[in-house]
Amino acid sequence: MLPSSLLHFSSKHKNNDSISNYSAYIDTIEDALRALSLLLPGRFEDSDLCSQAVLAGLNLVSLYHTNFLVRKSNHLKSKNSSKDDTVVESFNAQFSRNNGSNWSSKTASSVLSVIAYTEVLVEMLLNRKVSKSSKWKFIASLEGLKGILRLVIFYGTRRKMILHPTHFIRNVDTVSLEVANDEKFELTFLDPRTGTALSSTQAAIEQINSSRNSRIRGWAHLSEVLWIVRPFVYAWMIYWRQKRAQKHDLIRLKAKIEDEIEESEEEADGSIEKDDEGSWKPWLVSLSIDIASRVARHMQPMSPLEREESKRRDYLFIYYLFRGPLYLKFTRLVLDAFCDATEHRPLISIITAAINDYRPFWEDSYFYTAGS
Repeated sequence: MLPSSLLHFSSKHKNNDSISNYSAYIDTIEDALRALSLLLPGRFEDSDLCSQAVLAGLNLVSLYHTNFLVRKSNHLKSKNSSKDDTVVESFNAQFSRNNGSNWSSKTASSVLSVIAYTEVLVEMLLNRKVSKSSKWKFIASLEGLKGILRLVIFYGTRRKMILHPTHFIRNVDTVSLEVANDEKFELTFLDPRTGTALSSTQAAIEQINSSRNSRIRGWAHLSEVLWIVRPFVYAWMIYWRQKRAQKHDLIRLKAKIEDEIEESEEEADGSIEKDDEGSWKPWLVSLSIDIASRVARHMQPMSPLEREESKRRDYLFIYYLFRGPLYLKFTRLVLDAFCDATEHRPLISIITAAINDYRPFWEDSYFYTAGS
């Protein structure tokens, strides 16, 4: 648990020194907890759950802390501004402009951020408490809620492309509270667990917002709607398949004698060890929607920030290697062969151990590779 003093952010700081000390202290705590969350997996029973719980708490505190730093920096900058007009707009500036005066969009963005940083932990808890069918019912419901929130943001910002993340990014020096030259993309790109920024360019940070007052239309509008509904469609198809398979199993089991029931239960459990194991249909439908969204997205000019978001979405196609039958029939076999061949080799065995430690995350958790 973090000290309670870290969770109460007051506007009654007397001077910049106290703010700087406070900010530096939080950064130290964040780095220590992040390192702990990376070291825990595979160390003891339920270490994966403990690691994810630490990380979820860290992400929520970091989210609140980033919001605090950015607002404090903007307040100081407004006091010391020298009336130097500029057309350069950063991610945070666009986020403030799009959501500052729209209560519904701002609230939806905040809720979406909280969900994004806790959904993996919630799913891991559900894996221990409920059946597969109940878990996928929850996942489909949560993806539906996320889709509704994204639609609120989409239409609340005059149908602009939804940029990731749906909150401020930390581009503020924690000591001086000055905006850094390179925006610090924390908890944003690709990795839904560690939240480490894996991709950013200066072009996305310092740019002239060519579409400041424009709305997306036509193909680009279709692209955004497809991208929003795709996760729900995939999760709903998996849930429906689970529910239907469960009914068929019950009918089949009732028709057998007791000895055969035990064998059938073992076969049924093995057949849905990974929820979408035998079915290509949800995987192919999801991939088709993503491809259609990508094609439509590139049929209209984009601003630099939108191009960066488009690149991020393109990177998410990698997750298809870790989902569904493609993972079970190809990727997992490749990983098994690699791990078996390098398990006892010096140096490279470190990578092998890391892969084995983190396998439970993408094998047991939908949200870890959902890209939603």
